[in-house]
Amino acid sequence: LFLFVTRGKPLPRLSPHKPPSSVMNTETLLSMAVQFGVHFAAIMAVTFISDVYVDPYDPSIVPDGPFHPNTLNTATFLVTVLATINAFLVNYRGRPFMEDLKDNKLLFKSIQGCYLVLFMCASEVFPPLNQLLQLSPLPTSGPPVFDSSEGVGGSGGHDDFDILHDSLLRAVSLIGFRTMLCVIMCLDTALVTVAEKGVRSLLES
Repeated sequence: LFLFVTRGKPLPRLSPHKPPSSVMNTETLLSMAVQFGVHFAAIMAVTFISDVYVDPYDPSIVPDGPFHPNTLNTATFLVTVLATINAFLVNYRGRPFMEDLKDNKLLFKSIQGCYLVLFMCASEVFPPLNQLLQLSPLPTSGPPVFDSSEGVGGSGGHDDFDILHDSLLRAVSLIGFRTMLCVIMCLDTALVTVAEKGVRSLLES
């Protein structure tokens, strides 16, 4: 993808608009902050719905332990890769200086292909692909019984994170883990796209 970004061509006519004088301008910093917040929320949501499926004796959760695919590292891998692809999508600047994303066919097709592979893995429509990428089979049943009185960390408290954790687990029990994972991935993509357009419109006005 980095290579295909460099294949973007400038427009034949110079734009009357002046490009930013520095990469550390207000628009860029604000956009980065908003995108980080959206991606962080998506990763945390996936962590909340995945950690209850992880065996506490799984050797892969031990620091420097051997790698073993499980629900947590599989789901977080898919979302973090999606966040990277979304960064290419929303931060590609086309007009008025460069050709649009759709005109950069190599990059556009590559992004589409990445989305296809990610959602195929999240929905497990082609299990050999998941096996090739060393991904764990995703749960087909609802989450284990979760006692909200114990709290996420088992401290007996009941704070905002516990309420969020409970709400996400209830959603998983209603629509299933795979569907919930795909919903979070779609929301991440939609929110960063809207946020980037909003930041541009706000500062341009």
